[in-house]
Amino acid sequence: MKGLILCAGRGTRLQPSTYTKPKCLLPVNGEYILVSILNKLVAAGITEIGIVVSPSQGEIQETIGDGARWNASLTFLLQKEAKGLADAVRSAQSFVADSPFVLMLGDNLYEGDLEPLIRSLEADNSTASILLQQVKEPRQFGVAVIEEGRIVSLEEKPRYPKSNLAIVGVYALTAAIWSAIEKLTPSERGEYELTDAIQMLISEGKRVAYSVTTTPFFDIGTHERWLEANRYQMDHDPKNIVMPSGNNKSVQWITPVKVDPTARVTNSVIGPYVYIGPNSVVEDCILTNSILTDQVWLSHVHAEGSVFGSHVHLAEHEIQELPARHILGDRATVTRIGPDLQNDSK
Repeated sequence: MKGLILCAGRGTRLQPSTYTKPKCLLPVNGEYILVSILNKLVAAGITEIGIVVSPSQGEIQETIGDGARWNASLTFLLQKEAKGLADAVRSAQSFVADSPFVLMLGDNLYEGDLEPLIRSLEADNSTASILLQQVKEPRQFGVAVIEEGRIVSLEEKPRYPKSNLAIVGVYALTAAIWSAIEKLTPSERGEYELTDAIQMLISEGKRVAYSVTTTPFFDIGTHERWLEANRYQMDHDPKNIVMPSGNNKSVQWITPVKVDPTARVTNSVIGPYVYIGPNSVVEDCILTNSILTDQVWLSHVHAEGSVFGSHVHLAEHEIQELPARHILGDRATVTRIGPDLQNDSK
């Protein structure tokens, strides 16, 4: 069995964080989303893995490498245009060929094991197997309708959902998917929908297995969901309960927090749910529920629910009593001019 990860999406809802980097390289609890997915596949015994990227995403291969660190073999595949998930899968047909494969989305984190999904594909002689979960807002997902223990219909982001069972972004598929994809026409959204291809298998009388999971999954399509995933993983990483070492004693730590060893923090209150990335500097700040990706410099900042991109510089004249929410993309610089400097400029 092979693995396939789709990473070619533009991540428009995560702008400005995705203006200069693909969303699969955003950190959650200090680890790239893509690295977490690779770890999940390798843990399931899948070491031959394809990664679908767009022409502008050369940095993914530069960052991840050839898979040697996972004892895996990575093949990077090109989706020339963003035409939907099914089109992204089609771009990997020569790589996957006739092998069954596990498909994962490069902006989704599923916290469960993959083995039950794989077993259901093999045990039931199915053409596909999908994971479902009950959600509060099914209109944001592909939705499944179940009758008498079988999937009878699937619909992508329906305006009026017929159930609350959302398709988790993890699939086990066979070569039967190729003929279904070839028959697709663009949806109302102008995309080739993977949900429509799997629905075609169902309509043709082929068996599509499913299981309903309660294990958390995170579709990291917005900054709120990114922070939610970060909070969950920080809560479930025992290393985050230990106070960071090697930092100034003027810092009050409120766990869980994670601080890269190369970061420097002084005279601040940090946490809970704060990740401070490599080579960052935090001085005289109060930070809660925030992500500092890397090489971030903050001074006199009171922030909550915030995301700071690479090489962000944010300096306040004095720390504010109430927290602010900052969503700053890479290389943003914000400096509040103090009263003395304002007078000098007149």
